[in-house]
Amino acid sequence: MSKRTKKVGSTGRLGARYGVRIRKRIADVESISKGRHECPKCRARALSRSANGIWFCRKCGAKIASSSYMPTPPVAVRREIAEVLAKVEAKEEKAVEVEESEELPEATPEKDEKHKKHKKEKE
Repeated sequence: MSKRTKKVGSTGRLGARYGVRIRKRIADVESISKGRHECPKCRARALSRSANGIWFCRKCGAKIASSSYMPTPPVAVRREIAEVLAKVEAKEEKAVEVEESEELPEATPEKDEKHKKHKKEKE
């Protein structure tokens, strides 16, 4: 017997109802929420959703409250990450400004004369 929901996945239970776009959106959300995610405590890929907004790690046993469909880091962690990224970008901008401000040394008239004499001798 063949698999009936090959294209639509878990939204095959809805049949032909509700429209294609909505069923595809539901399939995307369900594939994310039903999948395994990385545990923030033990870094194992064993975090799964046990209820709406409650995530359970099968390896270390940690229970975490987070968003409904995908575990997200707490606001404080996101803020710290944003600050670190801003500092890195500022350092890169300063480095680019320093490189642009440094100019190549200009040729002195003595070197130009030597170059012209050497060129004439070759001809």
